[in-house]
Amino acid sequence: MDNAKLSRRAFLGLGATAAVAAGAAGLVGCAPASNAESGKTDAAADGTAQGGAASGKPADFTPNFMSAPSVPTDIKETKDCDVLVIGLGLSGCAAAKAAAEEGAKVIAVEKAAELSAVSMAGDFGVVGSQIQKDLGIEWAGKDVIVNQLMKDMCYRPTPDFLGYWYDHSGEDFDWLIEGADFEVLTSTAADQQTDKPNYIRPKCFPALEGYDYTTEYYPYFHGTITTNPNMQWTLDAAAAKAEELGAELIYSTWGEQLIVDNGKVTGAYVHDKDGNYTQINAKSVVLATGDWGNNQDMRDYFIPWANEFVSFYTTMDAAGAIGNTGDGHLMGLWAGSHMELGPHAPMTHHMGGPLGVDGYLQLDINGNRFMNEDIPGQNIADQLSRVPVGTNPLTGQEDLRSWQIFDSKWPDEIAHMPDGHGYVNHFIPEDQIDQYQTVLAGFGLGYTTKEMVEGTQGLIKADTIEDLASQMGLDVATVQASIDRYNEMCAAGHDSDFGKDPRRLFPVSEPPFFAYPFGSAGMLVLMGGLEVNKKLQPLNDAGEPIEGLYATGNVQGGRYLVEYPVTVAGISLGTALSFGRLAGMNAAGKDIEATTQA
Repeated sequence: MDNAKLSRRAFLGLGATAAVAAGAAGLVGCAPASNAESGKTDAAADGTAQGGAASGKPADFTPNFMSAPSVPTDIKETKDCDVLVIGLGLSGCAAAKAAAEEGAKVIAVEKAAELSAVSMAGDFGVVGSQIQKDLGIEWAGKDVIVNQLMKDMCYRPTPDFLGYWYDHSGEDFDWLIEGADFEVLTSTAADQQTDKPNYIRPKCFPALEGYDYTTEYYPYFHGTITTNPNMQWTLDAAAAKAEELGAELIYSTWGEQLIVDNGKVTGAYVHDKDGNYTQINAKSVVLATGDWGNNQDMRDYFIPWANEFVSFYTTMDAAGAIGNTGDGHLMGLWAGSHMELGPHAPMTHHMGGPLGVDGYLQLDINGNRFMNEDIPGQNIADQLSRVPVGTNPLTGQEDLRSWQIFDSKWPDEIAHMPDGHGYVNHFIPEDQIDQYQTVLAGFGLGYTTKEMVEGTQGLIKADTIEDLASQMGLDVATVQASIDRYNEMCAAGHDSDFGKDPRRLFPVSEPPFFAYPFGSAGMLVLMGGLEVNKKLQPLNDAGEPIEGLYATGNVQGGRYLVEYPVTVAGISLGTALSFGRLAGMNAAGKDIEATTQA
């Protein structure tokens, strides 16, 4: 995996140039790195939609991915263990370490040739770690945050899971990084004081002056910390501890299907890159193989409306990019479990343009305003799905959704934009740039300069609205009318069309004027997992736990539904960590329930 640092500017087109950026090895920080999807060649794994018409009642239709592969007959080797972990991303590494600490004999298989994290994954939404306490970071209360998260997701997830995350994620993070060597930066904009390659940076800290989450339509809760250059070193630390305790970690090996005996999971068949099969017998199996965003059959069946989103999240092996294809989900389904009832939640962070997702005026490809722009990138992606599509000048593809419009006053205005993931709200004057070199070189950290903004590829600049509209390829009269209408509401201090917060009603009035194209958003992961109980055991159709089986990370259901929430940055990694650890402990014989009662 290419773990090279990428600047914020390099990622500015993330939303507008989704088709181009999809080839990047990794992406931004909220998606857990779980890398052990199967290399199967059956229809469930090759991503090819098979089609076919259903007969009888709709409920009688059986999708093609539910056809399990044949049980392998040519077994080259047999291994035995207490706990088998399939997948060594964040949740899998946590599970392997936790199970080994409980004294279990652990085997873990991973399809990548080595332990590797997604290039820019590093935001940990964890609560109450010692690092956060030392920095003076204090989260809002559990009641406030959990209720907001439930509201963000239409009250579909399991609230006990969110409460467990709140109560345990801080100590789980301290546990994850035991033995690692790193530096802790004192603020988002702080420079390193050592030459250590690994460091932790608090996100959006200290909070933007005057920011009050209680006044926001979409509140942002401060407290997230980010591992840099990504979370690779946290995985390395956990894996090293697991191996020290006797765990056997096997790479370039795919989990294919579970072994089930009288309804109990007793192991799995796995194979290496040459197709040689090993039977691993285990008292318990933990599925930690990541999401199913690159399984087109599953997408067509469970969430066809998300097909517009290009899936960024891929893992790498010697043969090139391999997408997460839901192999743990499929193994669980074939063993008798079922997917949780949706709607499933794509993580579709739109990262905006040179000013991020700041709430400036947006016009669709016909020159009309169409929404309250004062919303986070996840929700911007949702709304862009509702507008017509045009040819994007950045990509040449039919993925142009809207234009973000602002004027020369932006350096003074951005401080009034919301705080949080994807926003740009710190302007650095030219005479202070040398004091902020580190943070300005980072991605999505909220700091910018005039040169960075105006030098963005694809940004249109004009001295008149007429010229701006002409360069955008839009009808001049329509654009002028839309801007005039918007400016009138800005002057009145009330958005009677869409209800934008008056604090972000900035007229487009002082040249030069700017426009930047927003394209369709990319998708990091597709949230939706197996229905599990509070011990993380997948359930069969009768609602009973499948003995010997546990699901964690993006294979686990109950965490995120309808909409991935951005009110807590990095909560995906935070829950993957906590529930990976819990799954490992339970697989090793503990009997702990994930509950909101601390």
